[in-house]
Amino acid sequence: MSQSADDLPDIVAERTYALVVGVESYDEVSSDWRLPGAAQDALNFTRWITGPGGVPSCNVRLFLSPLPETRLADHDGLPEHRPATEANIRQALFRELPKCDGDLLWIYWAGHGFVDHHGDLLLPCADATTESTSHLNLESALRWWGSTSVDPRLFRHQVALVDACRVDHRIIPHLTFGNFDYGRGDLTGERRQFVLYAARPGEAAKNEADRQSGLFTRKLLHTLGDMSMGQSIRHLPDATRRLQADFDGLRETGETWQTPTFEIHRGWNGSALFDDPWTAFAAERPAPMLDQAAWDGLEVLAQGRGLPPHVHDAYRWAFRICGCAAPADTLPSGGLTEIVHDLDERQGRPGRPLTLAFVRYLAAHSPDRDWAARLASWVDATRERIGAEPVPAPPQPPTEPAALHVQLTKAVKENTYLVRIWRYRDGFTSAWDSGTSLVLTAARDEIGEQVAKLVEADADRDPLGDDPDIARVEFHVPLPLIEEEFESWAVPTGPGDGSEPMGYLFEVVVRCPDERKRVGLRTWIRKWQSYERHGGGLWEAPTPDARHPVWLLAGDRIPGNLSGLLQLNGLPVCVLAPVAPALLGDALTAVHKAGIPIVLWRRGGAPSGSAGDLATTLASSETGVDLRNLPSALRRLRVAAGGVDPSDQDWSHPLVLLWDDPNRRLPPRPLK
Repeated sequence: MSQSADDLPDIVAERTYALVVGVESYDEVSSDWRLPGAAQDALNFTRWITGPGGVPSCNVRLFLSPLPETRLADHDGLPEHRPATEANIRQALFRELPKCDGDLLWIYWAGHGFVDHHGDLLLPCADATTESTSHLNLESALRWWGSTSVDPRLFRHQVALVDACRVDHRIIPHLTFGNFDYGRGDLTGERRQFVLYAARPGEAAKNEADRQSGLFTRKLLHTLGDMSMGQSIRHLPDATRRLQADFDGLRETGETWQTPTFEIHRGWNGSALFDDPWTAFAAERPAPMLDQAAWDGLEVLAQGRGLPPHVHDAYRWAFRICGCAAPADTLPSGGLTEIVHDLDERQGRPGRPLTLAFVRYLAAHSPDRDWAARLASWVDATRERIGAEPVPAPPQPPTEPAALHVQLTKAVKENTYLVRIWRYRDGFTSAWDSGTSLVLTAARDEIGEQVAKLVEADADRDPLGDDPDIARVEFHVPLPLIEEEFESWAVPTGPGDGSEPMGYLFEVVVRCPDERKRVGLRTWIRKWQSYERHGGGLWEAPTPDARHPVWLLAGDRIPGNLSGLLQLNGLPVCVLAPVAPALLGDALTAVHKAGIPIVLWRRGGAPSGSAGDLATTLASSETGVDLRNLPSALRRLRVAAGGVDPSDQDWSHPLVLLWDDPNRRLPPRPLK
């Protein structure tokens, strides 16, 4: 039977105990694990529980592992505390506190957090290493505390508050948590446990480094305010709902993605009661799993097919639409069924499995419309059988911009070129042919004139703008012309003799499809397919890593076996090459041999000492850079680099983008 809040016995602060942990520093794992603010959060919670809460300081076991530069602030001096090591925490939680004569136990933890395949929350300690990731298994600890391992007359009320992520532990494969259970005595139904998490399974908890606080803790302490211990316990479910309402507002404004969630075992007002507190996690599983009929149907759909385009986008969209944080920036290894298996084992949201959202996205974006219809039918039939909610419509595939393709082919006469222009909009249409060979300066003037005429003709033909405007000019050129400043070529704009640099008006990219020969032709096509499957994606720190879509080549040396390294896997699909001038030719040759379709470099080579600034320049232009948006990002940089007086400006920009799409190869020039 449910027990109302008013029926709870009076909570005496003197009979309340707490374990409080704040871990900022995990030096033995990685410097990237820095979590500024976690120790201060633990200290602030201690100030609340010993201040308005009235709990004696001697009843609090405080464990802090701050960063070296952290200066902890407390009005009454820093309380007694110990380092947040596994041995210290286990000593307090399993040996010291069970011997105390108390009615209420609080557990507060601020730090990193991971969910294992059982759904248990693993909280790494300050002495964690990659070889032995020491941690507290929160759910196992709560099972121990809910059993007769603790005197059944003591600690009938237990509250756990966790400001930590709940992301899948597999996103960091080099960690070694191991399998650990603290054991327990017989089950007892006399205890009540309230567990409040900062996020749902699969979500990351936001840390506000500038405020030296986790967002969850800051909002929680504001909600608790000046409540006494008795008030906080009686009104904890209501306070939690107010906290959740705050986060609903924050998600609507895009300030966070996390959703605080709570479980209440064996009572307390306003809770969903679980018949068996030891299967609480299973009872809360937020999404039904696929049945055998679904797996049989999916096996038929996946037969004979590789990974489809946009599979990476589909994977990440499934997590977003289900309200969960995606676990990693790379896909699980294997084919389509392996990815669906991975999603089926993870947490979605109530009634909405990740698997159905993933396949629905693939159906909406597949160029094979027959296969897309079969995928959509599979989703509908599976949803009805397993009782899931309808899946929202995925975003429409991005519209490919209309483009002009300009081909310069070396003619028989030395230093002259044959020029041909195509318009591309759902297919190639021949737009202009020079007929005779032109020197480069004449070709430059003629191409600018023809581009202006074609844009004007498009405007006359489609005055209402139903068709997409021409947004890109792609130059198909022989390799010796790859460093030509095409973006600075003038395009007449009027009035009078007015003109603008082509790179201001359009996305300007260069291409060398004729260099893709023999083995390089096959790897070029495969690399582009990897790019399509990856779907772009924001990147911030490109690195020579087999799992990363973008590699950064920087410095005054490049490996002699660079082309071989680039061909080992489907990734990378993009190379940033701000190498020294003497190495630029070798680097461009290597990426062409390796079939890399997207390459960005500094014209003429990078100045000494500035080789690494290319990624920084691009990343600073937006929150990050999506590979699909590289042409538009580069155009914005070109515009930003210009001035107000064209006569005083060098309109070129030092960045060059190779954008070689094997699906957009020009028709062959007819023989004459």
